[in-house]
Amino acid sequence: MLLFAAICAASHVTVSADEACRDGTCASNLNDLRKVLTVSEDVADYVVRMRRELHLQPELMWTETKTSALVKRELTAFGVSFEEVSSPGVVATIGSGSAPVVALRADLDALPVTEESDIPAERRSQVPGKMHACGHDGHTAMLLGAAKVLKSVEGSLRGTVRLVFQPAEEGGAGARRMLEDGLRAMKPPIESSFALHNWPYPETPSGTVGTRSGTIMAGSGAFEIYLRGAGGHAAVPHKNVDVVVCGGAVVMAMQTIVSRLTDPLDSALVTVTVFDAGGDADNVMADTARLMGQFHAVNKRTLEWIHGAIVKEATGTAKAHGCEAAVTFTPVLPDGNVREEYPPTVNDVKAAALASSVATGMFGAEAVLDVAPVMPAEDFSFFAEEWPSTMMWLGAYNVTAGATWPLHSGRYVLDESVLYRGVAMHVGYATEFIAKGFDER
Repeated sequence: MLLFAAICAASHVTVSADEACRDGTCASNLNDLRKVLTVSEDVADYVVRMRRELHLQPELMWTETKTSALVKRELTAFGVSFEEVSSPGVVATIGSGSAPVVALRADLDALPVTEESDIPAERRSQVPGKMHACGHDGHTAMLLGAAKVLKSVEGSLRGTVRLVFQPAEEGGAGARRMLEDGLRAMKPPIESSFALHNWPYPETPSGTVGTRSGTIMAGSGAFEIYLRGAGGHAAVPHKNVDVVVCGGAVVMAMQTIVSRLTDPLDSALVTVTVFDAGGDADNVMADTARLMGQFHAVNKRTLEWIHGAIVKEATGTAKAHGCEAAVTFTPVLPDGNVREEYPPTVNDVKAAALASSVATGMFGAEAVLDVAPVMPAEDFSFFAEEWPSTMMWLGAYNVTAGATWPLHSGRYVLDESVLYRGVAMHVGYATEFIAKGFDER
């Protein structure tokens, strides 16, 4: 039985692969990537429609109940079986139920960002203060499109595809939770995983894709520093212990962690993003101050080392200014969730080669880029530590479409014209892995 052979017949007619090729005129098989692209383009309108529906009702991490309900609604309509893992997470299964098994992943959650994009008002977020500013609505819609395509040829699959709709990517480590709650233990076991992230930057224009072997995204962590001095009247600073001056010195001292204590060839950053002290009175010196920020590194050992460096700089500087300092690396967010730490995302050499080979077969070599590592982090890193995996950028920078604003911006716009290409990458990676595994490319 030959996958995508049915494309030789009219694309809107549902026929089995055997029926479509009974006369022997079809030469397609599991490796016919151009036909994968064609059938993925056939679901382009569906994917855009799903993305727009999701964009209207963004939900923050661990609250993605409406998003999850939409996913389950569509999977049910396709006749795809699924189960909840780390609710509101969903894992769908398509294929023979036997090995080899490949996982395709999309994230569900939005950000606490107010939308200010230039798209029509009726298509913007309808939830004040929440927005799909990282394009996870597009990621979810693309994986639903892949489910639609894969289900249509399920009888031809000689393996199994797990479609992982994951909550809480934006700081909640939903990927790790899903592993712990059953994804790791599923039988037959997953052997590889694949994910896409839209990438709206000039180096990845719409129509391109990009990946690399090795580290593609840094790991990240967050910190919170509490400083205690001795407040009092602003006119007698010599009788107080100035926690604001101390906090400023801590901010400056933190800059030396990267500039003077880290190997210049080892990419890392420490950024203070919040400095709170005092109230509204200009004549009162505060007793306490709070600093918050993030640290990132492409090397896991460097990421772990930075913890100690932050504690040393904060406590030492505070002591020199007569203050006390307490440091935590599990800050609690306004919604009550804890900001989790993510390891670097490291692409497996063979998985990255497979993804590049699939992309070249569908889009042409000129559209496939070897990209540089970036400093943002992703919890797909937990999947990449579990199985040979690859993260790939889906180029989405398009001046004509207004898709020039960065991820996490309130003015971010997703170029919907590239979404069917993401569907094709999901389907192509899954079917090629099932057919050949990690054969030399």
